[in-house]
Amino acid sequence: MARQKKVIDASVIVKWFNDEPGSEEALALEKKHAAGEIILVIPELAFAEILNALKWSGASVDDLEKANRLLWKHQLHIESLSEFLLAKAAQLSVEYNLTIYDAIYCALAVCNGCSVVTADKKILKVPWAEKLY
Repeated sequence: MARQKKVIDASVIVKWFNDEPGSEEALALEKKHAAGEIILVIPELAFAEILNALKWSGASVDDLEKANRLLWKHQLHIESLSEFLLAKAAQLSVEYNLTIYDAIYCALAVCNGCSVVTADKKILKVPWAEKLY
């Protein structure tokens, strides 16, 4: 049986590094991924979004460098941006009044036939969004 896929957005992954509401649930997803129970899917732009969020939450250069190294070690399933993915994101952005950035996660979930797990209330507008906590 194929492992279940879940797209996770930057709002979830940031909680791996910051102790905040939802961190326990976010870390539980990461643990399931590490154990091979699920596959966590992200767009390549997520790395920049995560580091940016950590920077604005007060992370030092050393913290950012450490987070960058750890992100790559998680062996997440990373999807590259493509003409098709961005076209789907544009459509979803207009339909659900999302930023293109947020819509990329939603489009990725559609393309993978799975849910998008988020702590972002705006993304929860899409029917296939799953609330983190």
